[in-house]
Amino acid sequence: MRRVFPRSAKGSKRTKIMLSALHSGVIRRPPTLPIVTMTAYEQGLLAVERREYEVARELLELAGDDPDALLLSAQLAGEGLGGPVDTARKLSLYERAADLGSAEAAYNLGAIHANAQRYAVGLNWYRRAAELGDSAALRMAGIMYATGQGVTADDVEAERLLLAAAVADARRVSFDLGALYAHKRHDPVLAAQWFLRAAKEEDTRAQRQLELLVPRLRELPADQSRARTMLGVILAFHLDQRAAGAELLEAAAAEGDPEAQRALAFLLDGGADGLGDTTRAMALYRASAQAGDGYAAYNLGIRESDHHEAVRWLRQAAEAGVHEAYPHLANRLSELDIDDEALRWYVRGAETGHRGCMFAAACWYRDGFGGPVDLVQALRWYLAMLSVGGGDGIHEAHKIVPMMTDDQIHDAGRLAGRISDADVFVVRRHAA
Repeated sequence: MRRVFPRSAKGSKRTKIMLSALHSGVIRRPPTLPIVTMTAYEQGLLAVERREYEVARELLELAGDDPDALLLSAQLAGEGLGGPVDTARKLSLYERAADLGSAEAAYNLGAIHANAQRYAVGLNWYRRAAELGDSAALRMAGIMYATGQGVTADDVEAERLLLAAAVADARRVSFDLGALYAHKRHDPVLAAQWFLRAAKEEDTRAQRQLELLVPRLRELPADQSRARTMLGVILAFHLDQRAAGAELLEAAAAEGDPEAQRALAFLLDGGADGLGDTTRAMALYRASAQAGDGYAAYNLGIRESDHHEAVRWLRQAAEAGVHEAYPHLANRLSELDIDDEALRWYVRGAETGHRGCMFAAACWYRDGFGGPVDLVQALRWYLAMLSVGGGDGIHEAHKIVPMMTDDQIHDAGRLAGRISDADVFVVRRHAA
C-alpha cells in the first residue's frame, strides 16, 4: 500500500484506511481517553486571554503553589492588570515560583536584576534557571562570565556554559561562541565554525565576522586542514569566490576532512562556474557520510531511489540531529510500511516546528497509523500548526472535536500551548 507524506487533507492516509474499514465491515472507533479537568491556573489563563484580569487574579490565587499560576500572577502584578502595579509583589511571586521549580521565573529574576546592574544577583538567578533547564539562561550566564559581569571574567567557564547552551539549542548562542573564540580564545578556526553555524541560523551579524576572519585564517600554517576547510567554505559560500574556495576544499578533502568533502560535493553538485561533476559529488558525499557527517548522509538520502538505502542514510542524518531529514525519513519509512518509526519521526519533526510534520502526525494519530487512534494528540498537532502560521489543521480539527469530550479538547490545547484556541471549540459547542 503506497502511503505518502500528507500535504493536505486529501493527501492524508485517512481515505485509504477508511476504504479498508468499509471493505472489512469494521469501523474504527477512538479508544476512551482519560478525563482531564481544567486547573485553576488554566481557567485563570483563559480569563487573561479574555482580558478579564480581575477574574484572572482571583482564579490564579485559588491555584495556590502552582508555579505557572505564580508566574502569571507576577506578570499581572508587574503590568498593573486587574490591580495596581506592584513591583515588590511581582518579585516575591517570581521568587516563590522559582523556588517551586519555574525556570522561566528564575530567568525573569535574572533579567530584572541584571538590567538593574545588580549583576551578581542576576547571575545567580540565571544559574538557577539553567539548573532548572532553561537553555537561554545558560547562554546569559555564559555571556556574563565572558564579559566579567557580576563575576571575575572566566573564559573557560564561559565556554562550558555556552557550549551547554548550544547543545540545548539556545537561540543566538552560535554567534556568542564565535565571538568568544575569535576575541577571547584567539582561535579563528573554531570562531569560523561557530560563525558559519550562526550564518546558517540566519543571524545577520555573522557575515561581517566571517569576512574579518579571512586574513586571520590565511595566516595559519599551510598544513592546518581545518583552517583550509573553514577558509574554503567562507570564500565559496559567503564571499562568492567559488573557484578559490574550491581549491582550498580540494586540498582539505584529499586529507579526509569530512566537512571539506561535503562542502566540495555541494559545489560540484551545483554545477556553477564550470565545477559541475555529479558523479564525483556523490562519491564525496558518500565518503563524508561514511566518516559520520550528518548533512552528507542527508544529501545522499534524499537522492537515493531505493527506499532501504534512503532510510539508512536519512536515519544516520536524523540521529545526528539534522532536522531537515525528519520528514524525508518518515516518508521513506512509510513507503516501507514501517509506520511506528515513521510516526516517531513525524512527531520529532513536529516538535521542531515543521508544519508538514505537524499535519502528518495529526492525521496519523487521527487515523491510527503507527499506533492506536489518539484524538488528543491529533488535535494537539492540528492546534500547534497555528503557532507556525498554519491554519489548515483547524479545518481537520473541526471534524474530530465532535468525538471528543470537553476535557479531552482542553488537554489537547494544553499540550499544544493553545489552551484558549481549544476552549473556543468548547464554548461554541455549548453555545450551539
